[in-house]
Amino acid sequence: MNTTIQLLCLIVSIDLGCGQLLVSLPEGLVQGREDVSPGNRTFHAFQGIPFATPPLGSLRFKAPLPAEKWSGILNATRLENICYQVTLDSDDESEDCLYLNVFTPVLTDKTSSKLPVIFWIYGGGFSHGSAKNTGPDFFIEQDIVMVSFNYRVGPFGFLSTGDNVIPGNAGLKDQLLALEWTNRNIHLFGGDPTKITLMGGSAGGASVGFHILSKRSSGLFRAGSAHSGSPISVWAYLADARTHAFDLAYRVEGMRIADDSDLLADYLRNVSAKSIDVASTKTDEKTALPTVEKESDDAFLTDEMYELLNSGDFNRVPLLIGTVSEEEIHIAANLDDLNNRLAVIEKDPSGLVPSGLTLSTNYTRSEVGEEIRNLYLADSEADEELGHVVRYYSHNQFSRAVIRHGEMQAAHTPVYFYKFSYVGPMGYTSSNVSIKGAEQIDHSGEKYYISKVTSGEYDNSDFSKFPASDVLTLRRMVSMWSNFVKYLNPTPEPSDLLQNVTWPLVVPGEYQYLDIDEDLVVRSIPKQKYYLAWKDIFDKYGARPFLTY
Repeated sequence: MNTTIQLLCLIVSIDLGCGQLLVSLPEGLVQGREDVSPGNRTFHAFQGIPFATPPLGSLRFKAPLPAEKWSGILNATRLENICYQVTLDSDDESEDCLYLNVFTPVLTDKTSSKLPVIFWIYGGGFSHGSAKNTGPDFFIEQDIVMVSFNYRVGPFGFLSTGDNVIPGNAGLKDQLLALEWTNRNIHLFGGDPTKITLMGGSAGGASVGFHILSKRSSGLFRAGSAHSGSPISVWAYLADARTHAFDLAYRVEGMRIADDSDLLADYLRNVSAKSIDVASTKTDEKTALPTVEKESDDAFLTDEMYELLNSGDFNRVPLLIGTVSEEEIHIAANLDDLNNRLAVIEKDPSGLVPSGLTLSTNYTRSEVGEEIRNLYLADSEADEELGHVVRYYSHNQFSRAVIRHGEMQAAHTPVYFYKFSYVGPMGYTSSNVSIKGAEQIDHSGEKYYISKVTSGEYDNSDFSKFPASDVLTLRRMVSMWSNFVKYLNPTPEPSDLLQNVTWPLVVPGEYQYLDIDEDLVVRSIPKQKYYLAWKDIFDKYGARPFLTY
């Protein structure tokens, strides 16, 4: 190999026959690998690139620091570690987990050839998930670069003492650092830093919304795509983070820590990560979650989420957002439990009042709960009651907040809203449970029609295993989402594939959305009866400010 080729192998982002696929980052050289998509598109994969200093020892629970430089060539052909998970016990779990992946169909140093970028944020209720879970293949085939990454979850990512000792939101700050890394470096992988779209489902969708709300993320992305998640979802915020932090410390060794944040932080930074991981499965609250922080230079979010959205005080970027037809249909798999839920509701409906709805002094939880019970059960047929209970949980956990987020943001930015209703075997878990009185697509059901998913024998990229209508739905979804990433419009021009539909923007007072089923149909007001009733309930009984909805 001549000297010129040797030099180029060290400094540019292409394979010149050197036997290695190399990219030169400011921190050092990384070696990737080639892969092939289901559509036979060759692409380049760089996995396990450090974007932060490992958050160990005194850095535990703190905002991440940028990665340090390394010498030699870093093997970036596989992501090894995942962050500690509350709901999983795996040998891959580690505190040293802040790594990212870049998947690109082309490596080039030509500015005119830069491609739009998806910055994928995984879901998992802020308690689990990793960058190992989402394949880039279908978007790669649309000439889009994808970045995925690990961020801390559970107590390592979201523990907070409610003050500036452990302020919280470390996991969101991990996301922010990965986003800053992407802005600085994605051009080296053929991506355009001015065309980054945040995308994610469930807690990933809520995270997209948190970045829309955070001033710290301003200017780092140009659009968001949030699937079945919003920062105003009831499960995306922990009201009493301090109590949870001290409860976690107690669960480690059964020792009560004095009501002193510094003592707590010192204690938890000097016990093993594994002991914290085990303790996180025993706390009264399910897990640590995002929180509103005290003012500080490192704060990610310091104001109520709902009020920021309602006021328009956020990063004004276009948004594609939506919900599936029945987010909690999976609870119908256990009819005994569902009957018990119905019995509890009939006996005491006060538990139906959402955790984010603080009542004004003129009303009681019992009377508001009775109105909510009547909304779902008063006019239901006997054989539909259990299905209507499922509807309540679907709306309370997901749909209500996501629909409201879309409407509030639409007063200030372009918003496209969808409901995913298509039922097919590619939907994996979505088509396994049904009950009269409820719809059928379970939480995250649309992801099987956007991303490559493999699990055991399941592989949604093997189209021979699925009916033509499933494959058609996938092609439509990938096309519309790719259009949004490229053009900020999911239907920029007539398309036979998309039935020549024009997906309308949400307009306040005229809430149109796209219902994605066997056909693509424009409809008005998602979950109309229930959503309008919930708006009346919050307006009539609620005491502002709201955090969640």
